[in-house]
Amino acid sequence: MAAASLQESVGRKLLRRASAAWYATRLYGLTLPRQAPLELPVLPDEAWPGSVANADRLFQGRFVFAGVEVVSPHAAPWSMAASELKLDAASHAAWAAELHGFRWLRDFATQGGDMARRMARALIASWLGAHAQRIHGLPWRADVAGRRLSHWIGAAHFVLDGADDAFAHDFLLAIARHTAHLNNAAKRTPPGLPRFAATIGLVYGLEALGQPEQAAMQALCDALETQILADGCHVSRNPSQLYRLLREIVALWRFLLALDPERAAMLQVFLDRMAPMLRFFRHGDGGLALFHGGQEEAAAQIEQLLDLSEAKGKPLNSATLSGYERAIARRGLLLVDAGGTPPAQSDAPPPHRSLLSFEFSHGKDRLIVNCGASRRVGGGWAEALSGSAAHSTVTLGQGEPSVDARVSVMRNEQDGAIWFDLEHDGWRASHNRLYRRRLFLAASGEDLRGEETVAESLTGGMPVEAVLRLHLHPGVHASLIGSGDTVILKSATGQGWRWRGAGGVVRLEDSVYFGHADNGGADAPRRTQQIVMAGSAGETPLVFKWALTKIG
Repeated sequence: MAAASLQESVGRKLLRRASAAWYATRLYGLTLPRQAPLELPVLPDEAWPGSVANADRLFQGRFVFAGVEVVSPHAAPWSMAASELKLDAASHAAWAAELHGFRWLRDFATQGGDMARRMARALIASWLGAHAQRIHGLPWRADVAGRRLSHWIGAAHFVLDGADDAFAHDFLLAIARHTAHLNNAAKRTPPGLPRFAATIGLVYGLEALGQPEQAAMQALCDALETQILADGCHVSRNPSQLYRLLREIVALWRFLLALDPERAAMLQVFLDRMAPMLRFFRHGDGGLALFHGGQEEAAAQIEQLLDLSEAKGKPLNSATLSGYERAIARRGLLLVDAGGTPPAQSDAPPPHRSLLSFEFSHGKDRLIVNCGASRRVGGGWAEALSGSAAHSTVTLGQGEPSVDARVSVMRNEQDGAIWFDLEHDGWRASHNRLYRRRLFLAASGEDLRGEETVAESLTGGMPVEAVLRLHLHPGVHASLIGSGDTVILKSATGQGWRWRGAGGVVRLEDSVYFGHADNGGADAPRRTQQIVMAGSAGETPLVFKWALTKIG
């Protein structure tokens, strides 16, 4: 079976390469439409607002995408190579995919005005002059072309308003050619997010041109089934990825709802599944938890998305398929990563080693968090932030837990209190040890306790340093007091908390926080602090105990 699967995978790769070579030929170009449609019968309105700040950056020739800023004041940098920009291949590919994907058109539409409209047209015309004739390379990768077509159609009202005949002709012809090309290429795109992006672009194109799109809609639903777990989480286990995907589905659903409710109903099952899971990840401030590459995102936009989805389902307490636990006690909220490491993706940062990490908030105050993720796919920050030391959990030695670690979780509730008994064997291969974590949230929501156990070596061996890290949100100020085992915390709203630890050496250290999105801006870490407790795990189990309680 494995050999047959490998053969199939190799066969698909060879087919994709052969298809790419065919698409790049002049003969293939002749098979695509050569006459522009007179109009687009139906067009969606842009569902989501852009960023005026990003529009201003684009006016200045600052192209800031995927955590990378490229300054090109005199011409759009459509064809700048990684070596010219001094970027690693992964960072350059992610930046170029955002550039050629044209999501930033909505930034000009949000800014509004004739100058923004002229700039948007100039950039589209510039791209058409550079890349419209030959279907080749990253600009014409099916997922990039699908995103571009989706955003061109979403911005069509804006860019066509008052446009001259020559631009309108070229723009409409490009939409027709993109649609015809994606009709060939989407089904050969690698499964997962790439196929979803290619297929949703195809659906928009067919709908805008008034062509049948039932098969494309079914292909889109099939692509979603491979991405969305039965409990509503995205397979990446990344809350931000769930948020971004739900935005795309809600926008298409609302567009189709006015045209054909039966086709819109094909997407309803995904809205009903995903919206409650997005609620699952929200802290009291309305933003998202920082797991597996996620960021807080904008609370107001999350709220708007959930309203527009019209999905009223409540979040689960235990999302066992996606590997998360959620405990609420009055104003206290505890979110626990109780799953394994997700598989690596070629177009994403390294998967996060965050086994049994957690975040805790009280009301609108985030207290204990994870460090978040770099927007840049490559580079040092992406690697560092994916490590277990960037998460509120225990690390052993200098290595990382195994990617195929097994995780077990037991949830208990009594009289409003909730506690978890958790274990993973990710340190078995490197240190022959198990790690157990017990987390207890009192019914008041103002008393969180932890017990961290590093078991004795299963086969003997040398002692190893164990370090508990509890990263604090930048809004929290911490001071070490007393005999060195107590930390006083002051939250962003002025609330006081006391943390006490036993079983190891306690200290405060600097940390970083990448949780705030800046509408596609370059990486901007915020300085913060972390509570650290260290000890040596030897022939007997090492146990750290700690308690976080609200003062007054």
